[in-house]
Amino acid sequence: MESQILTLDDQVVMVECGPMRMFIDGSFHGTRRPETCRQAAESAIKFLEEIAYHRDSVRAPANSLSAPPEGLLVHTMWAAVSMIGDGDLTPMAAVAGTIADATADFLSNSGLTRVVVNNGGDVALRMEEEEKVSVGIRPDVNRPRISHRIILTPEMAVGGVCTSGLGGRSFTRGIASAATVFAHRSDIADAAATAVANATYVKSPAVHRRLADAVDPDTDLKGVEVTTRVGALACSEIELALEQGIARAEELVKRGLIKGACVTVKSRMRCTESISALLEPFNAEA
Repeated sequence: MESQILTLDDQVVMVECGPMRMFIDGSFHGTRRPETCRQAAESAIKFLEEIAYHRDSVRAPANSLSAPPEGLLVHTMWAAVSMIGDGDLTPMAAVAGTIADATADFLSNSGLTRVVVNNGGDVALRMEEEEKVSVGIRPDVNRPRISHRIILTPEMAVGGVCTSGLGGRSFTRGIASAATVFAHRSDIADAAATAVANATYVKSPAVHRRLADAVDPDTDLKGVEVTTRVGALACSEIELALEQGIARAEELVKRGLIKGACVTVKSRMRCTESISALLEPFNAEA
């Protein structure tokens, strides 16, 4: 796979390799370390290549697969999806979060005290004492607008923030424009975001679906119906989708797998109780 590594503004490192576009920002007590981030970018390329090599072994639902050998990143993907428990999720539902985690761990193990790895919207965070990260919440995965933000600190134990939704990099069975999940690790957040977005499934003449492999012959979701377009919905349909998405997220919170989630359908956002109190409107001028 062709790849390139760029340092933006002498600080943030961007790596592009195949389908992966990742931004890496790491610092040591306030001083950015772009050279260490470039080393992490080189590792990220190797992580992607490792997963690509083993990809065919994890392209079926996790509950139908034998556990891949421990020590491989595909094993981490399989374990994350298995914990979430949705029968139609394949380990590929955790691929972006798993690579983000591995890259963030590289930086943390290199001694950096604040790490942000953004792998196409799936984010891995590592913070030590007195550090913090402001995370923006997008109500639509197709638009860059941020509506809210959350200030994360080390004691909150959030190491992954991942978003899934209609029009994102992966398919969804639901109608959420965005389902953002906060978890201890990005691999779990990634798989959980897919599950929460899928839970917003409603039947409606306004919702158009096709088999995933009819849209993308290379998909790992062969035979699974996915949402392709959502038209005008009744208020009751929007509310049902939100209720189902938040109920799924609250179940995962209760099981200790995630910290919380925000779900948006047709510009209406709802969050789990654990996140609602932390959410604040985003002011780009502040």
